[in-house]
Amino acid sequence: MRLVRIDWKGNSKWGILEADSVFSLDGDLYGDFTRGERLCALSEAKLLAPAEPAAIVCCGANYWAMLEHYHLEVPKEPVLFFKPLCTLVNPGEDTYTLPIAHDTRYEAEMCAVMKRRAWRVTEAEALDYVLGYTCGNDMTLYDLLALDGRITRTKGYYKSAPLGPVLVTDLDPVGVRIQGRVNGETTQQGNTSDQIFSMARVISHISQFMPLTPGDVVFAGTPVGGRHVDVGDVIEVEVDGIGVLKNKVVMG
Repeated sequence: MRLVRIDWKGNSKWGILEADSVFSLDGDLYGDFTRGERLCALSEAKLLAPAEPAAIVCCGANYWAMLEHYHLEVPKEPVLFFKPLCTLVNPGEDTYTLPIAHDTRYEAEMCAVMKRRAWRVTEAEALDYVLGYTCGNDMTLYDLLALDGRITRTKGYYKSAPLGPVLVTDLDPVGVRIQGRVNGETTQQGNTSDQIFSMARVISHISQFMPLTPGDVVFAGTPVGGRHVDVGDVIEVEVDGIGVLKNKVVMG
């Protein structure tokens, strides 16, 4: 099933996408729901990021090829960081670079959106807590990392987390191809089979120290190949079985 969140008459509304039509989602997104009346064609819908999180937790350095490329040590546990809620960017909307940085990079990722509260769950049961999967872009002010050695500014700046376009509920997150393109040129090609820590492992690990709640988003890392982007560049993140997330870079 493909779910979308849209701006419907000035309000956020969840819908079910079938073919090219958006239908009303009637009931509880995180519980029982049914398909309601047809709302509009997909082409007429203003898509919103398909998540309403209280927390956005991200895993870095999570692909073997990435470690080899940058000569990094293999992490013993998932390397985590947060993105604040102000980083979320809707599909098709502009994502930011900032004047305080000179090397902004994009990172194509597959993300999970949580369905129910996950607190101290095992790796074997972790995916049962996921509502669905979508595309994400972890925009990064890469050169700022050298100034203070921290990633709060580097990863957590305003409008640095495009998410979407749809949420797919029946995707197996193992062995999924991820691509990233800048102005039509493919610079990232990877597969989740190359992850050091699987999506299930990452979710389980997070849940050992904080509960993930319905709507929370987990970024599971990026393959090698994320590159510098400039103002005016158009970034596309494609995850097989989900679709293409497209955003243009502007100066914030």
